[in-house]
Amino acid sequence: MSEQNNSFQSDMQTVVTGKVESLTRYEIDGDNKGGSIWVSKPNTGKNANNLGNELIKIKMPFEMFDQQRLKVEAGEIKFPCYMEILAEITMGGQNKAVLSALSIRYLADSLEQRIEPKGVQHLDPATKPATPKA
Repeated sequence: MSEQNNSFQSDMQTVVTGKVESLTRYEIDGDNKGGSIWVSKPNTGKNANNLGNELIKIKMPFEMFDQQRLKVEAGEIKFPCYMEILAEITMGGQNKAVLSALSIRYLADSLEQRIEPKGVQHLDPATKPATPKA
């Protein structure tokens, strides 16, 4: 049964669409390296110990940082911006879910420019971003 659970967990994926504040990476002794995608969302007010936007950390392969740096240097993207991140969900320490990026795609510089992916539905029409005029 445990083999099936591990197999199932390795197949769990989600798509995170949001405002990416920054990308960071680290390298320790050449062996331990990786990166992070920092996505912000408005404060829900559920945590009295948080002021300002809430930040979500998504693990990122070390090499993905260089791919995005080339796009920044070419003027294709700038941070912060809205991005779509395909992430694998795995089990981390203390049985908490860990999101690890498989791919990242630029959507827009601002919410007003953002084009909704197919299948996205908004429960509150007031929160639906304006679509660009053709």
